[in-house]
Amino acid sequence: MHRTAAQLKKALLELSDAPSGFAVEPPSKDPGVKMASTNPRCAPFVKLSNAATAPGSTATADVSLSGGQSGPFIDESIDALGSAAPVAALQARFKAAIAACGKVAVSIPGAGTSTVTVRPVKPPRYGQKPLSARMTATSGPLAGTEITLVTTGVGDTVLSLTFVGALPDDIDAAASVAVEKATEVLRTRAAS
Repeated sequence: MHRTAAQLKKALLELSDAPSGFAVEPPSKDPGVKMASTNPRCAPFVKLSNAATAPGSTATADVSLSGGQSGPFIDESIDALGSAAPVAALQARFKAAIAACGKVAVSIPGAGTSTVTVRPVKPPRYGQKPLSARMTATSGPLAGTEITLVTTGVGDTVLSLTFVGALPDDIDAAASVAVEKATEVLRTRAAS
């Protein structure tokens, strides 16, 4: 199945899908949250986390929402991979990458760089083969900041959400809405 960026864009979260007080951030040339590590075991996690698109992506769309200057912040991306098989393979690679890496350096533009612990956490139960990792900064300029990554399959696409400073209930609610919307919009497109 061939999807276009325009189709994927319609499946992204919109302001009407977010709680009140959120705003859509304008597209930025800024790379956003970036990860680094000198530990070779972390190389797959760093590479997957820093990639602008999912490996093998034929089309992508993304959006950034913020709940004010101090957050919470939600970044969503949807990548088309052609079929469900590469989506499942990517999820397996990401699961192994999360498990292999315990610590990375995270840089947030305007906020600084800190070392964070990386640990797998129970993902919201939406989509196919959902995964989640929580990164917590224990020191440095980002001390106390929590970043949660959620990635899941939606048919022939992979949906990724990055949350900065969001509560578990907010993460679950946003993941539910994002997967439901993507499933509905992309199925509609596939049937037409």
